[in-house]
Amino acid sequence: MTTDMEHLLNVRLCERFGDVADWAEVTSLIAAHLRVVVSALGPEHAMTFLAAARRALDEEESRAGTIHLGFGGHLWTHLEDAAWSPSPLAGTAAWDAMLTMHRLSVLAPDPRLDVHVDSALDACRLRLVPAAAGF
Repeated sequence: MTTDMEHLLNVRLCERFGDVADWAEVTSLIAAHLRVVVSALGPEHAMTFLAAARRALDEEESRAGTIHLGFGGHLWTHLEDAAWSPSPLAGTAAWDAMLTMHRLSVLAPDPRLDVHVDSALDACRLRLVPAAAGF
């Protein structure tokens, strides 16, 4: 991950969760795994991956209390629908990091994983479409 991308991610996380020193332990752990996703995939592929993860989280929530595939199954389905092709190693690193983040969020559900993922998506968007683009 570039220093610029890491800075953007930290800024977005700080906007949502305050100063790094005040973060909940789960936020610190999830932030480290978000860095793995963005570093392994780069901002463009990370956006695709994180958007699929966000949809998987939404689907898991909407199906709570019913029989369903679970987060990993929903993520796989949403990634199959996405047009992306990271290297196998990068995809595996991102996959493992996301499943770890999900497990952490089950163990410590506050703050919610979707808020962390949204922060990372915002950082990737800013990296791909800088605010100084003249708009």
